[in-house]
Amino acid sequence: MIVVVSAKGGGATVSALAMALAGPRPTLLAECDTAGGSIRSGYLQGGIGGEVGLAHLAQADREGRLPEAFEAQLRWLDAAGNRLYLPGLTDPLQAAALERTWQPLGALLQAMDQVAGYDVVVDAGRVVFEPGRVHPRLFPAALLHAADVVVLVVRNTLTSVAQTVPVARALRAELDEHGSGADALQLLMIREGPLQSSAIAERMQTPVIAPLPWDERAAHVLTQGAAHPKLTKLPLLRQTVSVVRVLHVATRDRRRRLQAPPVAVASPMVAGVLSRLTSVRTEVAAGG
Repeated sequence: MIVVVSAKGGGATVSALAMALAGPRPTLLAECDTAGGSIRSGYLQGGIGGEVGLAHLAQADREGRLPEAFEAQLRWLDAAGNRLYLPGLTDPLQAAALERTWQPLGALLQAMDQVAGYDVVVDAGRVVFEPGRVHPRLFPAALLHAADVVVLVVRNTLTSVAQTVPVARALRAELDEHGSGADALQLLMIREGPLQSSAIAERMQTPVIAPLPWDERAAHVLTQGAAHPKLTKLPLLRQTVSVVRVLHVATRDRRRRLQAPPVAVASPMVAGVLSRLTSVRTEVAAGG
């Protein structure tokens, strides 16, 4: 599971959406930004309403219905049935109710990754801190802790780097204490300014997995939903394919090095959810 985050200035949503659309395998994009989701009103141009989405999972979790509710909230990002989407919050005030739901949701997302065969990408948005740690109510900290790789988006400008340095430092400490280790953190550099990736990596003491181009056309499509017949041909999407490949290798190597056991399917109900999703994906891909 890959969790994408940012400091002030953003970039997490566009990067996560690009990964979900460009990846070579079936993907699931979970929009878990506690400041509110933007994909349904942006890229999907309002095609999905507030009747589905992340906010509906808190009550379902309290009632012991999280697996079925999770399945009911998922929608397709593509016509071929290869890209699933969990819509985000429509109101930031909904975020506090999810504090106890992030952890079981993380288990479901891990099962989607390791059991159902989806590449799971989580858009966690801007990192929110409280003194000494990531904020447990105003940020999906449990998803961060469960991640195989955490991708911190930074632009190669002086301002973005200055704003991101303390976030990288705090994330390394958080992952060391509560996650799978500080080496889970990687930088995704957006080439907007003059700074070199090596200088950014040294200053943040965190490796840059790959650079991505500053592609205003692609960013407009991903944030505003402007029609583009050849989205995957745009520079941002083309180069994101390489980023996803690097992340696949990083995820595999970290699991192997940590000797992490495969995620167990939590219950027969979860197994049923995964089985139905796999069947639906097959039907959609076949045009059924």
